Amino acid sequence: MIIILTQCFPPRVGGIENLIENLSLELSKTHEVLVLADQYDKSEDYVYDSNVNGNITIKRFGGIKFFRRRKKILNLNQYLKKENITCIIGDSWKSFELCVDTLQNQSIYSICLAHGNEIIPKHSAYKKRLITTLNKVSHIVCNSNYTKDLVLQTGVINKSVTCIHPGAQNNINLSDETIPNLNGSPIIVTLARLEKRKGHSYILSAIAKLKNEYPNILYVIAGSGEELSNLKKIVKKSKIENNVLFVGNINNNQKNFLFKKTDLMIMPTTDETNNRSIEGFGIAYIEAAFYGVPSIASNIGGTPEAVIHEETGLILPKIDDVYSVLQNLISDKTKIKKLGQNAKIRAESNYQWENVIKNYLHIIDKIDREN
Repeated sequence: MIIILTQCFPPRVGGIENLIENLSLELSKTHEVLVLADQYDKSEDYVYDSNVNGNITIKRFGGIKFFRRRKKILNLNQYLKKENITCIIGDSWKSFELCVDTLQNQSIYSICLAHGNEIIPKHSAYKKRLITTLNKVSHIVCNSNYTKDLVLQTGVINKSVTCIHPGAQNNINLSDETIPNLNGSPIIVTLARLEKRKGHSYILSAIAKLKNEYPNILYVIAGSGEELSNLKKIVKKSKIENNVLFVGNINNNQKNFLFKKTDLMIMPTTDETNNRSIEGFGIAYIEAAFYGVPSIASNIGGTPEAVIHEETGLILPKIDDVYSVLQNLISDKTKIKKLGQNAKIRAESNYQWENVIKNYLHIIDKIDREN
């Protein structure tokens, strides 16, 4: 059995949730998988858990964070006593903090994922907890070489640190679910949580200029978050209500409908390390790539590993170049098509989960051989 400890799991929406979900589903094809997850919403959790197929068991833990974490570890300990455990996979070092000593003492292999934000120390006490935990896990898997460098820069001396880029879901064969009012040319999309660092405001500023040259341009903002009200204020102030469409969180069938109509994906993330916020990789770029949609990204965090400059998209020299780069690219349909074709080939070759899971299984198979 493989046990997955996670605070981030569907039906919650996000990049880490996406990764943990697909990792669990792929591992369930070869192993029995138990997911010990935080409770999100009782009714939504029930619907999701009831529809999960495969060799997966999901147990949820709710309540105040202090008690929730401890209930989860108490439950884990019960499984450690009675089950043959191949390894424990945790969504971050925080999921291992309360159990890593037990796992070490019982010689149970632990694989800790690292994404970016959680590796940036809040203060010295946080940094000490982070380093202590990461030095005790058996293996650290980072979502990018950028995140791997972050881990090593904190002072972690664990020798088993690997970079495995996340896979992405290829939804192209799903049925479509229509998104109303998706009409425009060109159609530009940002699929992300509505956070300041995702760069939506820079794109809105560019749209306000581009609408004079491209009156039918449509910028689709997919996702939810704390920046929603601020972004709506910018849209109103810039008088671009007819050129911006907020669609909220979308499911995979809606993504299928959206990306089939999209010309360009754009997410120019900014450096918010001072606020402990950074883009470790960027799964959304890869999701778009499956549809032959190229991306514009910034040279921040791990995004240059998700988007290859002048091959699968463009990397901005600096964030203030959003307008000029966007203007030049949407005026060159031949280049958009070529970048999109390259992006699709790369995504299908490297980022389908059936291929990505082999990297995890290589680590897990090594554990089986040693045992």
